[in-house]
Amino acid sequence: MEQLLAVQNAISQAEELIQDGNIVLLKFRALLLSIFPQATERFAVALLALALLLAFVPLRYIVLLAFLETFTRYSPLRRANTERWMRRLRDWWFSIPAAPVILERVNEDKKKR
Repeated sequence: MEQLLAVQNAISQAEELIQDGNIVLLKFRALLLSIFPQATERFAVALLALALLLAFVPLRYIVLLAFLETFTRYSPLRRANTERWMRRLRDWWFSIPAAPVILERVNEDKKKR
């Protein structure tokens, strides 16, 4: 019985991961297809900065910076900035629609009839 519950729990976790992955892919699609112009510009700048970083900085320095960022993120000196940055990033991410939204205006002629 415990094994069945464990399998059911694993399947539900896998479903959640797949759904989250689909949402991420849909949001990336929305960004790349310019559905949300302001976010698309930021995303393009971020991709350009990442490409330049990968092109000109050796991989070991990038790994070192990522390691330092990860382990000093919530140190007392950086906690406030990290929380502010994560809150802004989270708000920006949730402002991007996962599915394309098209607003259509109703013609005035159709309303009068």
